[in-house]
Amino acid sequence: MVQGFGAYLDKNQYPMNAGYITNNTGFGAAAAVPLLKNVNKENLQGPQQDTMQFSTGQPELPTGEDDMFGSLKYTLPLWFVMGKGIDLYNRHCTGEYNKSLPAKLARFGDRIANSSLLNNSYVQKAEDAIQSRAHNIVTRLKNNSNIIRNLIEKSTMPEWSMAKFAMYTQEQDLANEFNTLFDRYLKGGEKRPALRHLVPSKEEKEFIKSILGSGASEVDKINCLQLRRCNPLKYNNEQAIKAVLSQRTAKPEIIKEILLKEIGCDIATYEKYKANPEKYVKEIRELALKAGKDMKVYHGNYSIIGPLFRRQSNMSQIGNKLLSVSKDAVDISGNAVPPKTALGRGLSKTVQGLVRGATFGGGKAGLLIFAAPALVDMYMNAKEAPDEQKAGTIAYWLAEAFSWVATFPASMRLMHKIGGLRYLDMTANQTEQFRKALAEFKENNKAGKFATEAEFNEAYKKVKSLKTPTKKLNWFEKGLKGLGTLITQDYDLKPSWKNPNLKGIKSAGNVFKWKKIGNFFRHGAGAAGKFALFFGIMGYVVTPLITKPLEWLFGKPYDRYEEAEKKAAAEQQAIQNVLPVQGASPEVISAIDNFNIQMDAAKNTPKTSVIPPIAYVKSQDSIAHDSTENKLTTDENRYIPSQNCGIPKDSDDFRTYIPAQVNQITPVQEQIKGITAIDQRADNALSQAFTLLNRRI
Repeated sequence: MVQGFGAYLDKNQYPMNAGYITNNTGFGAAAAVPLLKNVNKENLQGPQQDTMQFSTGQPELPTGEDDMFGSLKYTLPLWFVMGKGIDLYNRHCTGEYNKSLPAKLARFGDRIANSSLLNNSYVQKAEDAIQSRAHNIVTRLKNNSNIIRNLIEKSTMPEWSMAKFAMYTQEQDLANEFNTLFDRYLKGGEKRPALRHLVPSKEEKEFIKSILGSGASEVDKINCLQLRRCNPLKYNNEQAIKAVLSQRTAKPEIIKEILLKEIGCDIATYEKYKANPEKYVKEIRELALKAGKDMKVYHGNYSIIGPLFRRQSNMSQIGNKLLSVSKDAVDISGNAVPPKTALGRGLSKTVQGLVRGATFGGGKAGLLIFAAPALVDMYMNAKEAPDEQKAGTIAYWLAEAFSWVATFPASMRLMHKIGGLRYLDMTANQTEQFRKALAEFKENNKAGKFATEAEFNEAYKKVKSLKTPTKKLNWFEKGLKGLGTLITQDYDLKPSWKNPNLKGIKSAGNVFKWKKIGNFFRHGAGAAGKFALFFGIMGYVVTPLITKPLEWLFGKPYDRYEEAEKKAAAEQQAIQNVLPVQGASPEVISAIDNFNIQMDAAKNTPKTSVIPPIAYVKSQDSIAHDSTENKLTTDENRYIPSQNCGIPKDSDDFRTYIPAQVNQITPVQEQIKGITAIDQRADNALSQAFTLLNRRI
């Protein structure tokens, strides 16, 4: 938009000694542009105000409803509703298995799988053929390729707890949740143990008061409630409960021992389950079912905003969820639950996975940080998307919001499969034996079973001998083995004698022990290599496997940020094509400086020697009102093009002149006789200079 390019000035207010140069390439009706006073190198960049407004080429970031604060009016209500939905879901997972939501979902899947539509002979034959063909292909690949066989059979294993969590299946995640819930219940909450964290009923509070009185400590109240819940028949009087409480000083773990004993476990077994919950899913499922809904606890705190984040969970939720996805389903009474099909188990697992994805493993805090903003982002994109892209946008951004449950474990497994190439010259049995021997060696070292360093080194040599290659590798296989070793340099390292815990960043102290300095750098390089490989696999391999099929089915998704960047880039390119940036030559600068000197000199000359101004006729719109065409304008109505409009905004004449696309102002030849011409070279230079300035206006 052109702003302030020209104006009608009254009473001949423009200085009479202004000079002009005619240029037929200018904007609007006025091709004649005034020569600017005191033009020099500094102001050749064009006018800074009141000029044409162009985009800078930078994307306009979303504002208003679309920025972080504007979207809170959508995010916060959505988060609150989703939080209530998660609470409702968990309540329906509690109690007797057959009446719980996981059981109902599994039975619904069973009905679909057992329907006549999916059980006719044609569908069964097709299913059998697909399974047979897939099995044959995998078997053929394993037999014909040492590399493929290694990728299928061997893998490195995660050591960090966060990496293990990312690889957990739904069953393994529930088994780990059992340990978390039990520890919190045993402690009476999280950071500050309190009776209210155990969600006591009114009747339970009255029972505790009758046993301990009103002045009992919080720990006594917690232990009293725990004992009564685990065996109401045995711990139902003051004598039985206080007898246990009196033993806590001499036997600090007596409450833990009693709680585990009541569900058929002991401390040693529980610690084994806790160390590797992914290996004992079935055993943990049985413990959770026996513990039941009375072993419950609040997750969260009791601050002002605590109720918004607080959620309740109990052992029956974990047991019922595990039971609904298990092939060997047996309830708490030992009765076989009706057999489930793969579809029935899969349907229950899918719903559990969606809830896990929504919370991102962090409960209601995860909802607020990850899920709710992602859904609001989906809504914003879908709202702006063209009609043909709305379905694809919704499908794509939904997958982006919740697919981490699938992409994280898959990416982690692929990363460790590639790391398993370090065992390419070993058989699967040999690899397993080496790992077990190395783990046992580390445990013995940690327990202090090696009296001397020589004994320690001798034991390690025996372990290392199990890595003796059993296959000869070609040059390509050697390269892959080197790649697997490169990205997992921090695995299978020899521990420090008497300092078995010096690993990872803690091994920095070994920098001063020159024999162990290599371990420090190998830990750092190994961690960096695995991180880079993991994010590369997730971004370029696993995620496209989920999102690309959605694009094929529903169409390309719409991304408003990407579209804003494209629009800004297109505008910038258009500006560069129409208004190329040019620099002023030294001749132009010199000519303008000379002209300014002459104008200053002319200003001090007598009135009679002032160069008369050029008179112009009116624009085409004004001529229509005159009786004679090309009549000279009067002093009261002279048009002078300028960079800034000189008429006040509250004047009636403000913006009465609209520049046309073609030059309509004609100079009167009779009034230009007295103009002193600058030499031809300066005239040409000035013409070029004002052509450049005219382009920038």
